[in-house]
Amino acid sequence: MVKKSVKCDKIKFMLYLFIVLTVIWFVFMTYLSHEDGEHTSKTSLRLAKLFTFLGDDIDEIDRYLRKLAHIVVFAIFAVLFCITLRIADLPVWTMSLVYIFTVVDEATKPLIRGRHFSIYDVMLNVAGTAIGVLVAMVL
Repeated sequence: MVKKSVKCDKIKFMLYLFIVLTVIWFVFMTYLSHEDGEHTSKTSLRLAKLFTFLGDDIDEIDRYLRKLAHIVVFAIFAVLFCITLRIADLPVWTMSLVYIFTVVDEATKPLIRGRHFSIYDVMLNVAGTAIGVLVAMVL
């Protein structure tokens, strides 16, 4: 009886931990995604300057980093979300919520000063989500 209770407590702890991590990441990525155009440009340009060892064209580095950010941010979110679903023993179809958010995230961009909707960015979000789901399946 004690062993079963300890195992149950560990599962509950892991579930709460991954719920918290998933929510924190969701808030973080939503914050970054919904900064106005001026702030997001300044932030990405500062980051691009750290990668000047990759090449001389800072604008090209900035473009690649901005696109890569879509993939990485959504991949991490998908991994956290999938692990949370697995621990909670929820149906796999609930993963579709992340794919819905990939579109909703981009669809809200026109509401933000200096931002715009991009189907290409939606595809990058979906690609990141797919990568994250595959990684979570392997874990």
